[in-house]
Amino acid sequence: MLEQETERIIATVCQRTIGAHPTVTVKDLIAADIPYPLKTFFRVDVESMLAAELQRQRKSSRFNYDHTEVQILQQQMNPALVLHYSFDRADFLQRLGDTVHLVINYLIRPQWTLTSVLFEKDEAISSNALKDMLRYFGPYEYLKGIIIRYAQDKNKLTFTRQEFSTILWKIDGEYIRRKTGDELARVMSSMYDFLQYPNPAAGKALPVKALVRFFEDKGLSPVISRLEGEYAQNKHELMHHELSVLLEDVRREEGPFVVERLEPQGAPVASGPREAFAAPAQRPPAATIAPSPGLVHADLLSAIGASDSRKFIRKLFNEDELAFQSKLRALNHVATWREASKVIDEIFIDNDVDPYCSEAEKFIEVIFEQYHPNK
Repeated sequence: MLEQETERIIATVCQRTIGAHPTVTVKDLIAADIPYPLKTFFRVDVESMLAAELQRQRKSSRFNYDHTEVQILQQQMNPALVLHYSFDRADFLQRLGDTVHLVINYLIRPQWTLTSVLFEKDEAISSNALKDMLRYFGPYEYLKGIIIRYAQDKNKLTFTRQEFSTILWKIDGEYIRRKTGDELARVMSSMYDFLQYPNPAAGKALPVKALVRFFEDKGLSPVISRLEGEYAQNKHELMHHELSVLLEDVRREEGPFVVERLEPQGAPVASGPREAFAAPAQRPPAATIAPSPGLVHADLLSAIGASDSRKFIRKLFNEDELAFQSKLRALNHVATWREASKVIDEIFIDNDVDPYCSEAEKFIEVIFEQYHPNK
């Protein structure tokens, strides 16, 4: 779905930063014409590296790093150390690709991505660690600000995964409930700006499928239904001003934007450049699918065909043909596209599939056609 946009962003950032050079410094990255979420991520990443190194150094040193004068000098020196940190070419290119994928996931599904990344290793996290991790993510400042204020006001020392997910959903829901369609569209400006880099946002469009994912994360069913209707009518992209009009139409027809929990919220989060983001997020167990009697659709195995089946088995099901056939038989009995999309999400989560790869996109289109044959 966003493969071309992702490749364009990575290629342009590479050209405007490291180019043909063997190294690039944080100072160069901050001065370059690249999206600010990437500048934020790289700077915070290096600040975290420095903090970890200083902590290790202090533990084994006989010198008094806790002295007030030493701390003042250290605080003055740290920004210069960060700015002049140098990435070698191989390290930077790897980190850049990981970071772009992570930022895109965050922009499209902020709630799900934050929960998955923050709790990828443990089911609980301290408020201080939470605050440090949130610094990596530049866009959607309102989410981060409200979470931090909540922790301070409630004197929360730790968050469990379930607590954080619930609080985040409530915070986001209350925030957008008071928004007009135009205001909600403006919240999404950072998504449009990032995915259209380096081209100006004016006159550019984003895939409707990406927008559907965003509102699935929010739990705005009326908006999802309207977007699916647009896609069924062969409207596959929306410009920013078109989205603003659509959202205001929904608000006037349905009332304030009221969210609901849509489970599961799936889409693999791309790994990031540091240890905290290096491993795939913990995946929720797939829900058991209980087929209803009788086929809702024609046999999907026949609809897909042999050539695409081989690609799907290899890329989406880890060479497990039995699992592929089992999931398609289950999908044959699913009555609505929304239910089917949840099954697809489960497949991608279980098999750690990039939902934006060409095989995943083709798989989604094949299933989608069963519910919108005249799209």
